[in-house]
Amino acid sequence: MFLDTDLAPELSLNSQKRKIPITVIGSLSNPKADIRVILAILTSVVGYCVKTYFTFQNNLVSYQSLITKSVYDKQLDSGRGTLLHLCDDVIQQEVKEVIVSFFILMVQGEATRQELDRCCEELITGEFNEKCNFDVDDALQKLQKLGIVAKDPAGKYACTDLKHANEIIGTTTEEVVLKANQGDCSFGR
Repeated sequence: MFLDTDLAPELSLNSQKRKIPITVIGSLSNPKADIRVILAILTSVVGYCVKTYFTFQNNLVSYQSLITKSVYDKQLDSGRGTLLHLCDDVIQQEVKEVIVSFFILMVQGEATRQELDRCCEELITGEFNEKCNFDVDDALQKLQKLGIVAKDPAGKYACTDLKHANEIIGTTTEEVVLKANQGDCSFGR
């Protein structure tokens, strides 16, 4: 069932656009319609929907990738990202100095500032084969401020035992995060 454009010349472009829907409706309304025609039409519609869906998904993934790359590049270009990285490195270095100093005091029991400095430098040289000038004064100051190292009148430093030091320091941020992930809301010491 097609519209004949020769019979109605004024229906030129508009009629040709309606030719396909009229054909589909005519085919479906015919009770003797061939099942293959109906299947071909349905397959075409489903294929077009699937193509549209996957095109949309592909565009979405491409757009998200573009945004992620853009944000990453801007973070690299900004001085703030570099500054945050350096600050993080400095904090980690400070913590490492405190841990090494505490470890040496735990192993030796007590030591003067010079002995502690020498032992920390020897430990780093022995373990990592790198020479360094260990900043023992800063580490001792932090340990004393935490209350886990004390200086006696003879000028020797001694640390508390590990269990007592852990009780003094209390709950760390990492422990709070682990407890929160486990669903435990009691953050007391």
